[in-house]
Amino acid sequence: MYSSIATVCLSGSLEEKVDAIAQAGFEGLELFENDLTAFTGTPREAGELIRARGLKLVTLQPFRDFEGLQGRARERALDRAEHKFDLMEELGTDLLMACSTVHPDSLPGLSRAADDYYELGERAARRNLRVAYEALAWGRHIHDYRDSWEVVRRAAHPNVGLVLDTFHIFSRQTELGTIGRIPGDRIFLVQTADAPRLSMDHLSWSRHYRCFPGQGELQMDKFMAMLDETRYDGPLSHEIFNDVFRMGHSDQTARDGLRSYNLLRSMQSDSGIPAPQPIESVAFLEIAVEPADLASLRELLSALGMACVGRHHTLNAERWAAGDVNLVLNAESSFTGRTPGRDATAVKPEEVGASHRMSALRNVDGSLSYIIDDSQLSRTWDREFPVDVQPVPQGALVDIDHISVALSYHDYLSLMLQYRAIFQLAPTPSFDVTDPRGLIQSQVLQNYNGRFRLALNASASPDTASNRFVRQYGGSGIHHVALRTNSMRDTSAALQQAGIPVLPIPGNYYRDLAARFDLSAQTHAWMQDHHILFDQDSGGDFHQLYTQPGRQAFFFELVQREGYQGLGAPNAFVRVTAQQRLEAEINGSAQDAAV
Repeated sequence: MYSSIATVCLSGSLEEKVDAIAQAGFEGLELFENDLTAFTGTPREAGELIRARGLKLVTLQPFRDFEGLQGRARERALDRAEHKFDLMEELGTDLLMACSTVHPDSLPGLSRAADDYYELGERAARRNLRVAYEALAWGRHIHDYRDSWEVVRRAAHPNVGLVLDTFHIFSRQTELGTIGRIPGDRIFLVQTADAPRLSMDHLSWSRHYRCFPGQGELQMDKFMAMLDETRYDGPLSHEIFNDVFRMGHSDQTARDGLRSYNLLRSMQSDSGIPAPQPIESVAFLEIAVEPADLASLRELLSALGMACVGRHHTLNAERWAAGDVNLVLNAESSFTGRTPGRDATAVKPEEVGASHRMSALRNVDGSLSYIIDDSQLSRTWDREFPVDVQPVPQGALVDIDHISVALSYHDYLSLMLQYRAIFQLAPTPSFDVTDPRGLIQSQVLQNYNGRFRLALNASASPDTASNRFVRQYGGSGIHHVALRTNSMRDTSAALQQAGIPVLPIPGNYYRDLAARFDLSAQTHAWMQDHHILFDQDSGGDFHQLYTQPGRQAFFFELVQREGYQGLGAPNAFVRVTAQQRLEAEINGSAQDAAV
């Protein structure tokens, strides 16, 4: 198989799309006819443009509303096909992609459709061309790939083959087993698209919410396993309709597309592309701190039971630890004097890793993630932080439970794909967080044992909590880190005793909590007194507590989980609302003081 992508996936002019596709490293492209129609040159010049960039023109698409017509309407459909063949000869491609009809005058019948495609195949053969037939999920009579395959089988013409499109197959929840019994040489084109699981009509779902494999929730691995059985060896081509992609940068979209292609190919044993690798946990986080904020952050970490256990030998940086939690406070690489940009994130694992030559992964937000093993981490602490202040305390804090990132929507999809292509991470079902200013889409990627969780958050509304963070830092970044404790009572009491302000939760939340869960009066009172959020699932209980965001809008979450599997999604709207209320109060007080 070889990589391909449809021009409809990208924003921009045809020239811009072709350049982005070639620079990303694709081998071929599908030309969406709208892109040709808007092109100022001739079809021959369009074909030459594509080939000059080293790309193969896989197909011209789509050819619509062909089969099932009678009389003059059928003759006109065949005439339209001849015009498409003329275009194809000028472009320099031999394949026309045709999709099942939605024409209101078309008649049903597999044999009728097969006869029509036999005639079309005869005309194509006279010009050394081919036709590939696809079942649209919203087709008038044919919307199942098994029926489109039956049309191709009955037509029995060597110049007529099948298109398999993952979106149309999965959106109809069609079984996959039949795919494995289709001869690979009868499949002329495979189009791939992923999508979130939504309950809506097929056409709207397809036109607005497709995404690259690895960015959605469809079972692409099962499709690829079935495709393997066919021994298909043609183009594996993305066809994505997505409003965000149409507004985004074509080069970023194309790079994501190739990464997605490699992820799909890694699912096949003979591809030679390495499969995603397991990841165990978060070893450390490096936090860029303004010198003016260092004292308050030290106070917070001390209240949490963490201690300074080492200082960097050259940088103004400290290692703070407790249990398996390691945080590096870096006052050397701060935000002072920075122009807001994609690397100006609240948590920036950069200086320590760079100085120790760790293998680095450049994230779409501009930050770096370092890939290390336990022995390498131990050497880093010994060499980079040689001055031990005190042993690592073993108190209530256990480890880093999860990291939460605020992103633009395009970066949200890119980062999800990047991490899934490199690491063995499974996505949880996406969900919407109700923010007072709009909706935030959230999805969690996690490893096999739950010790690595990455929560991704994006919003189309400009004033939600996630987008305010993105706007403040001029790009995507980590906006909070959740630390897991084995005793929320001890942790919350320590914060209260140290006078560390936590996020105030309204009393109405606790009235609702009493109605939803069977909690003792004492437990309920403790939660309300300490502003603890609570949830429960079939696995167990979950407690949450949030610190107040500092000047840089970054904050900590403390969690205690007892068999609970999620991240407290039912409480997310309470948290973002409380944070927005607090932000408004602080801004109002600052304005009053200025007056």
